[in-house]
Amino acid sequence: MNVKVNIRTIQYDEKGDKDIIDVDAIGKLYKKNEDIYVVYKEVEESNETTTTIKISKEEISIKRFGQVNSNMTFKKDKTSVTKYTTPQGLFIIETDTKDLSINIKEDYIKLSIDYNIKIMDIFEGKNKIQINIQNIM
Repeated sequence: MNVKVNIRTIQYDEKGDKDIIDVDAIGKLYKKNEDIYVVYKEVEESNETTTTIKISKEEISIKRFGQVNSNMTFKKDKTSVTKYTTPQGLFIIETDTKDLSINIKEDYIKLSIDYNIKIMDIFEGKNKIQINIQNIM
């Protein structure tokens, strides 16, 4: 099934400064067992990254492969550690999920992830990701 994907990430650094990143893409939605998968591609300066969002009952995973490689998992009140590979090098990222909302309806899905993030000793902050997935008729 073809879907329209909108992802808004709001990042707050240690000082409280805010940065907003919006991504819009067209992707495909698949169901396997009890999980939902949404796959889409992002192209930035002729470099392509494929992103797969896996939606489980109480957990969301976001896996990126291409220009950037990572596999971030979010589950309420859980901390996870992942490797984040970029053209600039490898970073270790720790995420501490504070809140997670999964709202699945017949023609759309709304996800919200609230988490603290620590990138080695380089950056600490708070992030909120809002993901809207809508069927394309």
